[in-house]
Amino acid sequence: LLGWSFGIVAADSDSTQTLLKNVHVWDGTSDGVTKRIGILIENNLIKKLRASDADANADATVIDGGGRVLIPGLIEMHTHLMFRYGVQVMRSDFDAQAAGAAAMETLQLYMQMGYTTVRDVGGNSLGLAKNVAAGRLKGPRIYSSGGAISTISGHNDLAMFSEQPGEDVFTRRGDTLIITGPIEAREATRKLIRGGASQIKIMVGGGVASDFDPLYADTMSEDEIRAIVDAAADFGTYACAHAYTDSSINRVLDAGGRCIEHGFLASEKTIKRMKKLGAVMSLQPYAAVEIFKQPEKLAGFNDENIRKARQVRDGADNMLKLVAKHNVDTFAGADLWQEGIITKTPEDMVVRKRWFSDVEILRQNTSYAAKWLAKSGTKNPYREGPLGVIKEGAYADMLLVDGNPVEDVSVLADWKSNIRLIVKDGEIFKNTL
Repeated sequence: LLGWSFGIVAADSDSTQTLLKNVHVWDGTSDGVTKRIGILIENNLIKKLRASDADANADATVIDGGGRVLIPGLIEMHTHLMFRYGVQVMRSDFDAQAAGAAAMETLQLYMQMGYTTVRDVGGNSLGLAKNVAAGRLKGPRIYSSGGAISTISGHNDLAMFSEQPGEDVFTRRGDTLIITGPIEAREATRKLIRGGASQIKIMVGGGVASDFDPLYADTMSEDEIRAIVDAAADFGTYACAHAYTDSSINRVLDAGGRCIEHGFLASEKTIKRMKKLGAVMSLQPYAAVEIFKQPEKLAGFNDENIRKARQVRDGADNMLKLVAKHNVDTFAGADLWQEGIITKTPEDMVVRKRWFSDVEILRQNTSYAAKWLAKSGTKNPYREGPLGVIKEGAYADMLLVDGNPVEDVSVLADWKSNIRLIVKDGEIFKNTL
C-alpha cells in the first residue's frame, strides 16, 4: 500500500462572500451604467445585484468602490501564448517546459491588464488551460485551440526552409498540426478535441510574417475545411479561420465555417454575405494600422513580408468601415502576444474608436466575445454561468475602474493606474483602493 498515492477528499467549506458597495455598474450589454448599487459575490459567482449589507454574511469581505465604475473582466480573443519571444527564439532557445514558463508570465500580464479570459488560437496551451480550469495554476481562463491546423506551405507551416514540413520542433511540441487532405484534417481535429481544445483554429489563407504563403494564396481546400468544421461540430464546437481575402473567407463560408480572424482585405460583397450568414469577424486593428504603419522598420521582415504588411495596412480601414456599416457580428483580440508589445493590448481598444463607439468596443471585449466562447458547447470548460456580463448567476470576473470606460474606453489603456480592483472567479487578484 505504501506504493500507492491517494487523493484526499476535502471537507465541505462554508461559502465565502464579497460585497462590493457603492459602485456604478456597466453590465456588459447596456448603453450606460446603473448608479451606486452593491454586488454580492458568493464563491465564484455573482449572487445578487442591488445588494446591501443585510444580504451578506457577517464574515463577508466588504469593499467600498467609492463610486467607481465596475465592468466585466475583459476577454482577449486572439493570442498565442506559446510564442512569446517570436518563432525564431522559441525554436532555438525554448523547450516545451521553458515555453510553458514564458506563457505563464504572459498570462500574469494579461491579468494585470484586466483580461480575465483569453482565447489562444494557435499553440499547445492545452495543458495550461486544463490546469488553470482545475485551479492548480493561477491566471486568466484559457479557451485553447491547441496547435493551429495548417497545410504544407500554409501560415502555420513553421518548419525552416532546410526542414521537411511537419518535422520541426513546433510540430513535435504540438504547436502546429500539418495536414495533407480531409482525412488528416478530420484526424487532427479529433486529436485536438481529445486533448481538450475548446475550439479549432485553421489557416485557410496566407499571412504576413510567414515565409511560404503569399497573402492571396488559398492554402486549404474546401473539402479540408469542411472536414474540420464538421468534425468540430460533431463535438458541439466550431472552427475559427485565419483568412484575409475574399477568396479565403468565402471558401470558409462555403464549407460551413462562421468565424473569421483578421479579414482585412474583404470587400463589401463578402462583408454583406457574412452579415447574412451570421458570421463573426474577429478584429485586430492595432497590428494592421499601427505596427504595420512602417513595416520596413520591423526586425526580421524581408521584402516580401514588408510588401504583405503594406497590403494589410492599406486594406484595414476599408474593411473595418464596412464591418461597422453593415453591423457584422464582432469580437476582438489584439494579437499582440509578443514580448515588447504584449502590454499594448488595451491600446487596441483605443484604436477601434476610429470605427466603433466606446460602448461597442467594450462589448467586443466582454459580452460579444463571451457569446462566441459559449459556442464551444460541451467543449466549453466554464459552464457554471455566463462570462462577459455582470448579472446574477454569472461568473464573478470584474474590474473596478477610475474613470468611465463606457464614455471613454481609453482609461483602460492606463491599466496600471486606472484599474483599481481585479476580481477573477470571485478571487481578488488586485486591490489598490
